[in-house]
Amino acid sequence: MKTVSSTLSCDILVLGGGSAGAAAAWSASAPGISVVLAEKTGRLGGTATNGLVSTLCGCYSSLGERRKISGGARDALARELKALGGLDEGVNRDTHRSDICDPELLACALDRMVLRRGTELHLSTLVTGASFDGERLLSVETVNTESGTRVVILPKIAVDVTGKALLAPFAPSGAVLSPEGGKLQAGTMVFRMDSVDGKTARAVSKDQIASLMAEARAKGDITQERGNGVLTVLPGGTAAIVNANWVKADPSVPLDVTAGLTGGRDKVLENARFFRKYVPGFERAVLSCIAPALGVREASRTECAYTLTEEDIMEGRLFADAVCVGSWPMEYHDWERNRLVYRWSGKDYTIPYRSLLPRGMDNVLAAGRNISVTSGAYASSRVMGQCLATGHAAGTAARLALRSGSLLRDLDRDLLRKTLLDEGAILE
Repeated sequence: MKTVSSTLSCDILVLGGGSAGAAAAWSASAPGISVVLAEKTGRLGGTATNGLVSTLCGCYSSLGERRKISGGARDALARELKALGGLDEGVNRDTHRSDICDPELLACALDRMVLRRGTELHLSTLVTGASFDGERLLSVETVNTESGTRVVILPKIAVDVTGKALLAPFAPSGAVLSPEGGKLQAGTMVFRMDSVDGKTARAVSKDQIASLMAEARAKGDITQERGNGVLTVLPGGTAAIVNANWVKADPSVPLDVTAGLTGGRDKVLENARFFRKYVPGFERAVLSCIAPALGVREASRTECAYTLTEEDIMEGRLFADAVCVGSWPMEYHDWERNRLVYRWSGKDYTIPYRSLLPRGMDNVLAAGRNISVTSGAYASSRVMGQCLATGHAAGTAARLALRSGSLLRDLDRDLLRKTLLDEGAILE
């Protein structure tokens, strides 16, 4: 029998402490508003920190001069990272421009970003249940995985930013979007190597890595499926993050996740040997860290009032209630066909507020990877620039709705957009 140790009331509850969750807490927090952020792991950042993702993709347009398209929360995070010496900003690469950060310093920067605003942070806090009265969320049950303490949180508004549809299955009228055809993108076990010659390694292209992998495969030094990879030299120039394998794992199946983690670590050992033997700049490199979490690229999403589609992205659709700009290609890691597919639209697009408004849940918003998108659109919208922006939008919307007493779906869209612009967001 479960024992409830305590209850906690708050104005706004943010579930999930990835980049979108941190952005939502950052923007929701204000004098007189109590905000709680519950994260299941021991640090903020989600896949970016626990999965060792070193690039803040999606913060810049893919077009022309590659202008910045993610502001607000992204800029607040950049300021914290710069103060820690953990950011190389606006780095131009072969096909895109991105911010490069040290994942360890990213965790510290997100702590500062959230705590400076007065958010009450609950780490190692796992959601075990939720209760609804019709379409209204009443409570969220949590357990601290370190102490075993159980807390029931009673929010007025909640933001589901857990990287999957967490609350929707508990809601009588909630709806979940699953990967189309049951197909999931491949995951990756990312790793870090130190004692890298950064100047030499930065000059190595993805095409060169693919060519070297083909050579290594012919000599029997590689057995894995994936024939390409990418390296990112971290600020400081002596370490690199490597993304060079594919792992098949459904995050909703426990044994799949376990197999993905153990099998992924085996693949990393082979990857590291390959990089040291074949890739310029890695001759003296040592494997220094394997990501503690699998880099999952696709999971379930919450169905909302509007579902963003591939056609919206390819046509560069501009919505009247836009809360975010996107430009990242639809990047699909196809495990079944052993291929990496990029679909470029040639246009920037926007994400509407309606894609953050869940069906069947009056006082819940979705953000980050949990917004309502098709699998094809998800392959673009899942990156950090858009996660930060939709998290920012959700937090601001929750704050405005709380203060005005309106339902989230009835919130004045013009007021929301004006407030976001005042907070530094970029909406077109």
